[in-house]
Amino acid sequence: MWTSPVILGLLLTASGGTPFPATSSGSVTIPLQELLPLYAKHQESAPLAPPTEALVVKSQLKGRLTAEALLVEAHFEVEVLASDRWTQVRLLQLDTDTYLTGVPALQGATVGALGGQLTLVTREPGRYAFDVSLALRPTGSGAERQAQLRFGAHVSPVPLRLEADATAFTLVDPLASGSEDTEVYPRQGVLRVGWRNAAAPKVARQVVRPPLEPSIPSAQATWVSTLEGKATVRVRYSLRLDREQELELTLPEGHRLERVFLDSVPLIASVKDDTLKLKVAPTRFGETEATLEVVLARDLGVFHLSGKLKLALPRVSWPVATLRARAHFPAVFNYRRDGGSMEEYEGEQAEAVESQTPLPGKVIHFRQYLVAASAPTLELGYSVDISQSYFR
Repeated sequence: MWTSPVILGLLLTASGGTPFPATSSGSVTIPLQELLPLYAKHQESAPLAPPTEALVVKSQLKGRLTAEALLVEAHFEVEVLASDRWTQVRLLQLDTDTYLTGVPALQGATVGALGGQLTLVTREPGRYAFDVSLALRPTGSGAERQAQLRFGAHVSPVPLRLEADATAFTLVDPLASGSEDTEVYPRQGVLRVGWRNAAAPKVARQVVRPPLEPSIPSAQATWVSTLEGKATVRVRYSLRLDREQELELTLPEGHRLERVFLDSVPLIASVKDDTLKLKVAPTRFGETEATLEVVLARDLGVFHLSGKLKLALPRVSWPVATLRARAHFPAVFNYRRDGGSMEEYEGEQAEAVESQTPLPGKVIHFRQYLVAASAPTLELGYSVDISQSYFR
């Protein structure tokens, strides 16, 4: 028989037996063959402590360069093994230029800054997966910048997958690989990224063209009349303008408006107090030319054996550089210029103008330069042409 009061008391307590009432002293005697099974059962019920409190089983880092900072997105998966006591897992060093911009909300654990480090704190075992956002302010002078990130004691260093726009940044450390994604590997437990901001391209100064002063470089007019005095006036204006403008025409006395065309497209127009107001613009965007055609009608009266004709063209609100006119009147008369602002001319220029639109009758050519704020006028005298008569 072997007696051990202390060991027996511990065995009774561990095995769930009811202890004896407390006494100041005492002893018990138990056979050895009964003591050994109780001792072996006590050793089996004691739990084994884990080899470590926690393990970081996965960590990933992604970064993106901006003009002001290096932005990092970190993903961690931590397996906590210890229970019934507080466990701290130190993940990253938070230096003076490293700022937390986003932390997760976990059930049963907390992630945040503790003692200058990004730390997971918990007292419950389990697997925790979470993401953290950081901003690393660069250091350096001039165009070159540098930022670094240090790992915590419980994290094995891993590479950083860096995105950098090659048109905006030039990597210095590590050297650029030629693609937008670069693997930055840690050295001595520290990730270092150096870059240089690309020079901003020089933008050519936009030259604002001053508004184009509307004008009429040239105009062509044609009178056509029958022997009964029914006359038609067709005036074709070549316009120069770069935006919509208002053009005003004052019709000569006794004339009525027949039709108006802008680049061969009919316009709806009305005359008020012998004044025609139009909104004109180039047909195609970016062009600076347009053509306005105005057709008028007038009753000249019946031609006699001789007489005078007073002709006029509309007064235009824009200046006209050159005006050329043709008169196609009955061929049985001779015509002479007696007055007016337009002058008669002949020669090759007159023949070229006449060949554009051949019309019947006797043709007379007139022109005027630099017409501004006035109506071109012409006075013609006529008499019967007896040059072909047998009686002279």
